Amino acid sequence: GDPTKPGLYVVRAIFPPHVMDTPHTHPNDRYVTVLSGTWFTGTGPTFDVSTAVPLTAGSVMFHPGGAVHWDGSARDDGATVQITGMGPAPTVPIDPMVSPWTRVEAPKR
Repeated sequence: GDPTKPGLYVVRAIFPPHVMDTPHTHPNDRYVTVLSGTWFTGTGPTFDVSTAVPLTAGSVMFHPGGAVHWDGSARDDGATVQITGMGPAPTVPIDPMVSPWTRVEAPKR
């Protein structure tokens, strides 16, 4: 399906190495399955890659509708995820003046 239209959709998103999206929301619940690489995710309006949770291939995460979050790849391997939800499901940035994408380095642990 098409996430911009009503109904079920399944999309695959490829995050290049060291690219993450900035804090945003979606109006509906979404389920994210990590297909390859390491996908980093965080919650709340403050983007801080050092607090991100790394999820490896096979991991599944639930994003509740309206919850502020950010995610992507913070390592050299990039990440491919599959996102399932009900549309329409626009991405709503927390701060429209901030670029929706940012380049990051791996968090120091």
